[in-house]
Amino acid sequence: MEHPVTKPKIVGYWFNEKKCQKFGVADLKTECKRRGIHLVKIDMSSPMEEQGPFDLVLHKLTALFAQALNYDPKAVTAIKMFEEYIGKHPETFVMDPLSGVYRLLLRNQTYDLLQQRFKNDDKVFTPTYVELSTANLQHNRLLIQTANVTFPVVCKPVTAGGGIEAHEMAVVFNENGITECTLPCVAQSFINHGAVLYKLFVLGPVWFVIVRPSLKNFYAGVDGCFDINKLAEQETVHFNSNNVSKADSQSPLTQLDPSDMKEDLPKADPAVFNRIVTNLREALNMDLLGIDVVIDSSTGKYGIIDVNAFPSYDSVPNLMDHLVDLLIMRMDRSALANSTSILESKNTSIEIISPDHPQEDSGVDTG
Repeated sequence: MEHPVTKPKIVGYWFNEKKCQKFGVADLKTECKRRGIHLVKIDMSSPMEEQGPFDLVLHKLTALFAQALNYDPKAVTAIKMFEEYIGKHPETFVMDPLSGVYRLLLRNQTYDLLQQRFKNDDKVFTPTYVELSTANLQHNRLLIQTANVTFPVVCKPVTAGGGIEAHEMAVVFNENGITECTLPCVAQSFINHGAVLYKLFVLGPVWFVIVRPSLKNFYAGVDGCFDINKLAEQETVHFNSNNVSKADSQSPLTQLDPSDMKEDLPKADPAVFNRIVTNLREALNMDLLGIDVVIDSSTGKYGIIDVNAFPSYDSVPNLMDHLVDLLIMRMDRSALANSTSILESKNTSIEIISPDHPQEDSGVDTG
C-alpha cells in the first residue's frame, strides 16, 4: 500500500536586506530545509497572489511601516498589498499579526498599553512618559508636570522602528535640554538601575533573558543632590541605545560611578519576567518579541522601557532550532488545538544568559 506523499510546508518571509544579513537567513533556510519546510522570500514589488500560496508568512515589516508613515509611495503600496493578501487568506498564519506590530511601532502607543496592562501589578511598571512635539518651554513644562515625568528623562524618537534613528536617544536633565532632541519625541522618566539591562527575547512560549550593559545611574543634580542651578548646568547625554547595550560595550556611559558601585543591586526574579512575557503575548497576540526591562535600584520594581517586534535575538542559543519549532507548531492546526503540545508546555522555560560575565554575577536569582 502506497503512502500519500506529504506536501512540504511553504513559509514566505520578508525582511529588509539589513535584517537578512544580521539575522542569518542562510541558517534559517538550512534548518527549514532539514525539517521539510520550503522557505521563500516574498518580493514586495510583485503581486503576492502570484507568489503563494503560503502556509505561514514570517515578516519584519517595521521599517516598511515606518517608511509608509512618511508617505513613501513604494512602502505604502507594498503594505497595502500585504494587508490585502492576508485579508483574503485567513488560512495563512501570519507571524506576527499586523495589529500588534502597529501597536509597537509608536512608543507612545506601546507605553500606553504597558500602563494599562500592568496598572494593578505591584512589581511591574513602565516609567512615566509624555509625547513632546514643540520646543516651546512653557508648553513642555506643563505637559511634563501633568504627566508626572521627572528629570532626568530619556528622550526617544516616537517611531520605534525604521532604522538607526529609532535608537538615537538622549538623557536630558532640564527643560532646556529638550530643545536638543529631535522632535517629536517621547520623554520618559529615567530610572536608575545599576547599569544592568535585562533583554527578554520571546519565541512564542519559549523565552530567554540576556543580561546586557546599560546606562549608568544619573541624578537630577550633581552628586545626587537636587539643585536647580546645578541642574540647569548639566549637559545632555546623547547615545545610541544599540551601541550602549551591546554585549561587548565599553562605553563610559555604562560604567558606574564609584559611589554607585557600593550598592547591592536587587536580584532578578524569573517569575516576574514570566509574568511580563505572558501578559504581553496575550495583549499583543504575538510570538516574536523583545522586551527591555530594568530593575529600579531603589524600589526593586521592574520597569519595562521598550518592547520591539521581531528583535535581533542576539546571543540566544540554538535560535534557528527554536524558531523552526515555533513555525512548525503554528502551521500544525492539531498542535494549536492541543494545549499539551511540546512547545506550549515550555511556557515557563527560560535561560539566563550573561555573555561576558559568569552567570552567578548576572544579578538573576535562579534558585
